[in-house]
Amino acid sequence: MKMNRKCILNNSVTPALKWAACISILSASLSGCGELSPEATETAELEVVEEIEALLDAQGADWSGGDLESFTGIYSEDCVYISPPGMVEGRQALLDSYRSRYPDTAAMGSLSLDIIEMRPAFVTVSYILPVLKSTDIGGVSAVARWTLSYPDRAPSTGLTLIVFRRIKGEWKIVHDASM
Repeated sequence: MKMNRKCILNNSVTPALKWAACISILSASLSGCGELSPEATETAELEVVEEIEALLDAQGADWSGGDLESFTGIYSEDCVYISPPGMVEGRQALLDSYRSRYPDTAAMGSLSLDIIEMRPAFVTVSYILPVLKSTDIGGVSAVARWTLSYPDRAPSTGLTLIVFRRIKGEWKIVHDASM
């Protein structure tokens, strides 16, 4: 300990050590900076859940209106979709798959999604070493029951697990497992 004090007093500390000391002091004084309080966390979660619910409602309306382009517009370009027939990778491939499987609105039916559970996932991003931090919801998983209703036959129903990620400020579906 005395040796370090003597080095500092003698002004023989290297610039790198000076920066390290400044960063340590700044880090200690700013610890917790940018992290959300429990109240802010709950508010952020509720806002995101409402955003996702609105997106899923719009997606159901797009499907029911026969607009597959809009329906798949919420998927990321590199999405992965899993269903009993297999796995589809990419938004365009998913759109093509839907178009071949559902050639018209009669085949599509009317879609409703009943959300069972949503779980927001927080991410912490550090800026300038781990000194300044920003905590935000970076993803959401949603479990829902889907139902396709038809005027001339019994409805089809199943479960889906959808994973959303915020990409360039927009929520996109990156994974969808519908059974």
